[in-house]
Amino acid sequence: MLKEGGALLAIVGCEIDLALQRAWLRGPLWADPRAAEMLLRAVGPTLQAALPAVSQFDAFPTLDGEPLNAWLGLAGYEALQVHTLLRAPIGAPASPEVAGARRATASDLASALALHQTLFPSAYITEAEFVRGLGEADCALFVASLHDDTPSAYLFVQDAPMDHEVYIDYLGVDPQQRRAGLGRALLSAAARWGTDRGRDHVALTVREDRRSAHALYRQSGFAEVSSGRHWRKTVATPALQTDPRDRG
Repeated sequence: MLKEGGALLAIVGCEIDLALQRAWLRGPLWADPRAAEMLLRAVGPTLQAALPAVSQFDAFPTLDGEPLNAWLGLAGYEALQVHTLLRAPIGAPASPEVAGARRATASDLASALALHQTLFPSAYITEAEFVRGLGEADCALFVASLHDDTPSAYLFVQDAPMDHEVYIDYLGVDPQQRRAGLGRALLSAAARWGTDRGRDHVALTVREDRRSAHALYRQSGFAEVSSGRHWRKTVATPALQTDPRDRG
């Protein structure tokens, strides 16, 4: 919080994942325009001092939030891709099973994880979540195959009861097996999983440069809810700083 004479001028927060050395910036929000310049001097040093193990700060303001987008640029954040939140209503599934997609088992884990790490090398969902997705009630890992039991595609979804929806964190298809219906089968499996939990919608976020994914989601009934710019700032942590003795 930023205060002046007892008056609250601005507030900023973070969601932190120390396993990834990453923090997601929430805000800053300011009531007085004068606070924006004060925040430029205060936020960076304060967060780095409070979170010495964090090497990467990310922010996702909406595109129409012009003051905050401008502030992040001035604060040294790099503008990355635009991400669009999409949502689709969940209808009643026609059958109890979704052809081509199934809940993953332990024998699928290695293949699904390898595909995940290849397609999304900086993913925030890690192996531990994939393991949870094999059997927990609040998340699920689904896989799909074409010719044998080896997964050619996967989907990780989490229950979001507060929003009356399920949220798809990642959907990945082997580039050699695309346009064969695997993605659509996995989306249907996620929708059925949501139906079983009494949810009304399924949601996901997609980057602006993933045009084939956009086309799949639009054809599957997803509509845009909002769009936001991804900003990132990378800082040196004690673990990442180079020891002068290691320099050649």
